[in-house]
Amino acid sequence: MLDFLFTPDWLNRPGPYAFKPEHLIFILIAMSIGVGLGFLLRKKSEKTIKIVLISLWAFGTFIEVLYYALVYIRSGIDPVNHPFSIEYDLPLHSCMMFFFIFPVAMFCKNTFLKKAATSFLVIVNMIMGFITLFVGCPGENSVFSYPGLNTLTYHSIIVIVPLIMLMTGYYKIRLYDFVYGLIAFFTLGLTIWIFDAITGCDYFFFYDGHTFPVLKVISENVHHLIWTLIVVSCYVITGVAIHFLAILIKWLITKKVERDEPAEIK
Repeated sequence: MLDFLFTPDWLNRPGPYAFKPEHLIFILIAMSIGVGLGFLLRKKSEKTIKIVLISLWAFGTFIEVLYYALVYIRSGIDPVNHPFSIEYDLPLHSCMMFFFIFPVAMFCKNTFLKKAATSFLVIVNMIMGFITLFVGCPGENSVFSYPGLNTLTYHSIIVIVPLIMLMTGYYKIRLYDFVYGLIAFFTLGLTIWIFDAITGCDYFFFYDGHTFPVLKVISENVHHLIWTLIVVSCYVITGVAIHFLAILIKWLITKKVERDEPAEIK
């Protein structure tokens, strides 16, 4: 049963599986659901929006915990062919930060921590989810496999949650909020970097870019410190760019609403 669950493709097709029609269709459906939820919730109460966001996080957490549990069970049953790997089998990948940061954004009473966590979800974690949806999976596993479906669903949630936050106004984005998000990113990044340095892992892709084949071509041809600077710069530049793009879109929408409102009768 476990071998069937971890089969790269239930249709027995050869890889690679990225960018096949079903992969792109899955992303289109997932993003349509996200936009649709954001549209439907835009005039709902904050309580209703929080219930939906928490439900999405809980579902994403459940499927990830189930996945890791199955990985550990398989390692225990067949340690020779499927040994436990500290490099891959811990929930410390950059996208897994959503699992840890979301509760802070949702329930923390401290204004600074809450703002930093929420901003991190919107400007950095959403990027991680979006990139992985396209190039990270399905790479070794197709949509027609348990690992592929699990990863695609989880990373879709990473994108959908901040999208709903922005569309509904639950997260009222302000000019300098990206600073808070970057503080959260560098704090998490430094923590994981220290862990990686001690264990020889690469959960934040700061060392060799082995996770993404496209990036591996670059990382293999530069010093690892240069590679680390490239990765950090990509996170920062892309995150700040998305932050200001969201502000621009919000400004354009606000201006349109103001133009469409009937003139006040004097």
